[in-house]
Amino acid sequence: MNVSRELLVALQSKQDRVRNLCILAHVDHGKTTLSDHLIGSNGLIHPRMQGELRYLDSREDEQARGITMKASAISLLYVPGSATRPEGPKSIPEATKLEQGYLINLIDSPGHVDFCSEVSTAARLSDGGLVVVDAVEGVCIQTHAVLRQAYEERVRPVLMVNKLDRLILELRLSPEEAYGRLTDIVTHANMVWSAFASERYLREADAVLAVEAAHTERQAAAAKAEAGDEAAAASAEPQHDEEADVFDPVAGSVAFGSAADGWAFRLDQFAEMYAEKLGCKPEGLVKALWGDWAFSPKDKRVVRASKRAGGGGKLKPMFVQFALEPLWKAYSVCDPGEDVAGVLGAIVRSRGLGPLVPAKALEHPEPKQALRSVLRAWLPLSEAVLGMAAARLPSPAAAAPHRAPRLLGGPPGSAPPPGLPAHAAEELARVEHCVASSDASDSAPLVVYVSKMVAVPLGLLPRAPGEAVPLPGAPAMAGGPLPSVAHDEVFLGFGRVFSGVARPGRRVHVLSGAYNPAAPDQQRQSVVLGPLYMMMGRALERVEQVPAGNVLAIAGLDPAVLKSATLASTPACRPLAPLMFQAAAIVMVAVEPAHPSDLPALVRGLQLLNRADPFVEISVLDSGEHVLGAAGEVHLGTCIKDLRERFAKVELRVSPPLVAFRESVFCPSEVPEGTALGGLVGGLKAQAGPRVVEAVTPNGAAVVRLRALPLPGPVAAALDGRGELLRRVLVDGEGRHGPQAENGEASSSAAASAPSASSSALNAELEALRQQLAAAAAGAGGPQQEARLRSLLQRAWVMGPKRIGPNLLLAPHFRSSAAAAASDGAAGASASAAGSTAASDAGGGAGGADSGGLFEVPPHLVVRAAKAAGKAAITSGAAVAAAASGATMAAHAAAEAAADAEDQPSAVPPVPTARFDLRIGLPLAAAALGLLPPAEAEEVERAAATGAGEVAGLPESLGHVAAAVESGVLAGFQIATASGPLCEEPLWGVAFELEVRLQATQPQAGAQAEGEGANGADGAAAGPHGWMGRLELQEDVYGPFSGQVMTAVALACRRAVLEADARLVEAQYLCQLTASAEALSGMYAVLGRRRARILREEMREGSDTFLVSCYLPAEASFGLADEMRRRSSGAASASLMLSHWERLQVDPFFVPTTEEEREEHGEDASGLTNLARRLIDAVRRRKGLPVEERLVARATKQRTLKRNV
Repeated sequence: MNVSRELLVALQSKQDRVRNLCILAHVDHGKTTLSDHLIGSNGLIHPRMQGELRYLDSREDEQARGITMKASAISLLYVPGSATRPEGPKSIPEATKLEQGYLINLIDSPGHVDFCSEVSTAARLSDGGLVVVDAVEGVCIQTHAVLRQAYEERVRPVLMVNKLDRLILELRLSPEEAYGRLTDIVTHANMVWSAFASERYLREADAVLAVEAAHTERQAAAAKAEAGDEAAAASAEPQHDEEADVFDPVAGSVAFGSAADGWAFRLDQFAEMYAEKLGCKPEGLVKALWGDWAFSPKDKRVVRASKRAGGGGKLKPMFVQFALEPLWKAYSVCDPGEDVAGVLGAIVRSRGLGPLVPAKALEHPEPKQALRSVLRAWLPLSEAVLGMAAARLPSPAAAAPHRAPRLLGGPPGSAPPPGLPAHAAEELARVEHCVASSDASDSAPLVVYVSKMVAVPLGLLPRAPGEAVPLPGAPAMAGGPLPSVAHDEVFLGFGRVFSGVARPGRRVHVLSGAYNPAAPDQQRQSVVLGPLYMMMGRALERVEQVPAGNVLAIAGLDPAVLKSATLASTPACRPLAPLMFQAAAIVMVAVEPAHPSDLPALVRGLQLLNRADPFVEISVLDSGEHVLGAAGEVHLGTCIKDLRERFAKVELRVSPPLVAFRESVFCPSEVPEGTALGGLVGGLKAQAGPRVVEAVTPNGAAVVRLRALPLPGPVAAALDGRGELLRRVLVDGEGRHGPQAENGEASSSAAASAPSASSSALNAELEALRQQLAAAAAGAGGPQQEARLRSLLQRAWVMGPKRIGPNLLLAPHFRSSAAAAASDGAAGASASAAGSTAASDAGGGAGGADSGGLFEVPPHLVVRAAKAAGKAAITSGAAVAAAASGATMAAHAAAEAAADAEDQPSAVPPVPTARFDLRIGLPLAAAALGLLPPAEAEEVERAAATGAGEVAGLPESLGHVAAAVESGVLAGFQIATASGPLCEEPLWGVAFELEVRLQATQPQAGAQAEGEGANGADGAAAGPHGWMGRLELQEDVYGPFSGQVMTAVALACRRAVLEADARLVEAQYLCQLTASAEALSGMYAVLGRRRARILREEMREGSDTFLVSCYLPAEASFGLADEMRRRSSGAASASLMLSHWERLQVDPFFVPTTEEEREEHGEDASGLTNLARRLIDAVRRRKGLPVEERLVARATKQRTLKRNV
């Protein structure tokens, strides 16, 4: 069937006849082969080349590897019944095609986990997903991932169980055994989807393992049921909590077939074949073709298959009898000695396939080719699959209401952003209504989402006669305009129109992800749309307009779009939700040109690669290295190839792969049960309690004390996995509570939008996060540990790094107004009764009532982070601890004497005469996330809006000092969490408890004149402005006061991590391996050397293949596939999915002390035996940081073996 461009363009305007479909599957499950047959139905591929050409794999490395790496789109025509017409599909009139035809916008996406970003771009542009599953391998690890992607993007899926021929020819299953296998696959896919709908699992890897375990239990129960166990039979029935199964063969959402042989079928097709013979309606027969139903030849009616036949045997299910047995009979011609012409001729005659199968085809010398000719005529694949897409998948207009909340970040008609004018709010509501209805009228505002930029050779762009060659746009980059791919390729935006009609020459606004309609002058650019193209795989067809509901390629976006963006005809439009990626850029390499003169070309090439790949990450280190981050080893190789051959076109030097790590502190609850603390595991220091670290600003005016506390892995993972939600709530200020600004303040306008529809959707996500945190806290230990974690989470002030990370800065315990009044009254009575100088010194005014905490820690448990500078600084750590904790003058003098005895600098510091405890920080993050009770959260917001409750005991004239301290604390915390002390990697799962004290000092002579009877409050009253005058003078020497606090906090946080038993955190992959029994020993040898942790092992039903699941460190994953193939002679393969971060239970600073430890680890426990130390040293060497190693081990040892006289 030849299809004209004009016909496809005409169908674009009929939304009810448009289907946007992406193909989703695990790698090597047959997506591209299936695509070839669908494309061949439109006459673009010769029938002999279908399944072998790989039409949509246009890259050389895709053809060489045999896997898809980039998502490709093509527009196809489907006319129901065209593939089975006796006169052939070419006989269909053009008017019939236009009236009855469907426009199928087909997007083929990769199946390899390294190219998950391409799956994200494909799912965003689609309304339906065709999930392809291998009948032998079943639901695999990447099948879970693509189903998750479809669920998140609200894409309706249908299922294609592929490669049924393998069940017949490879596994040699009987039709009954194959039916059981197919039933398991459909049930397994429904279980995966149900798990997503119930949101039971925190991590994708947890969902994979849990569903696999449930599936194995159901199979075991089914086996027992076969043996007659009625209880097991009941448990073998699939249980679903939610709505009806999304994959239901009876409903027509499941197809079975073989893409390699070009055939497929749905149940309704067989129901129509047999309905007339059985004397029933197809609608009723299709219900009996799946499940425990059989046809009784004696009674001529449908009965339960469990009923015994007349001879005492069990009746066959109708699916086996009417669908599988004829196929098994047809495939019997592949066995030696079979009468090929006789068997296939009988099928041709009984099915009336004479006009479609010429007699010459039955005489083919290859039985498989003759079989394919018959099956393709009897059960054409395109008819089954495209018919399923037309009948079961929604049109753009039907899918828009369901997908709009995901695209818009909330239900249409949500409250507009604060500060948006009334006329702009009306326009915004109109835009959202048009997106939610997929309005394709000319009057509708234009909204287009560009999911990625595609580099296309200039020669492929169609041009009108006499039209000049379009020059690539000049991207807006630092250093001036750069040509796009050396003037031989141009970037096109791959996107979809969600509202209105796109036309060339129309001016649109390019909205970034951070755009706010209330601030239209920010995060917005204006461009003119260039030529528009219909994507036809490797080719492009130029079109004059594209209405809503269709995919397209747009030229002219180079200057404004880097990776993805929203295009709108009006600035009163929210940017559509950003893409969700399944993995993170774990694998990195440093690249440099072989010749230094090629550095500008490399920089240009990296910028172009960053634009062409939606997932790659490009960064420049402080050392000047250019680092390229990718999702995995295969993705990295593709990026390096593109950089070398397409974008930079220079010779490159590539470093060994660099793996991302995190840094944390020892967590006792994560030590494996039965493991003793101490030795290489460490933990003894943390078991005694984290030591308090103290830092003093260079001018001596502020003392910071803090300690680091561990967050269990599940808690940190819950926060780390919800980064997008945290960004929306804490950074963008969405939700019921106010946003957290840079200085920790909250917006009072957020309360007004609390009842809006968008906040209700956001609150549902927050509720899911709270449930995850509660479950993680409950599983971290006993009730005391759970209560401690809940208390820490309820004190969350800010998070880091980047204000959305898995680390917490804790605020002081927030007191409600009633509790504060009662506490202040009790403190005042106590202070008046005592009347002691020590109490006044420790209290520091009214704020001292509840300042007992870190400043009450004994001096010998305090660690000095860094030595302060200048004469006014206290030089002794013990003296600082004594003075800052409010000790008496005698204790202060004793500490100074001890410092002199230790030969420390003898400068005698001035005696602090006033101390102010700053209650800086409020639990703003906890309030925004709903971790506090509603009444307490509202009081936190009011306190933040008014600035009350932050400082206790500080004169109002010094309020700006508290603001400077608070700003410095927040900045220092973000710096410390972004770069840890072990190897400058971000922190993970650490909570910091912090207190700050200001110290006002007077010259020593003044202090002696006043004597020991003067208290801090009197000193403050005597001359706080004089102290501030000295502070302002000291800023000239030491810099701004907030900068001094920032440096002190950052140093103290890094030292606190070390004092709490620092630990390295490494990424873990969930690895699923398939291997034959003979390859198991080699496979386990490879996994053992790579520190894999085996989770489960099972044998695949009906085969001799074993399925092994394990956790594999990302650092040990490089070269796994090659080594696995080499050790197993190609009989083992592996699939990886990023699972989680995990603390490495090895003390990097372990030093052997006992004889047994020296024998096991050596005298110094060097990196040879200390894994954590070895990994840390490798990262430090790469970053140019100092490494503690000896260049000369024994300087006196002589290696000379021969002496020349």
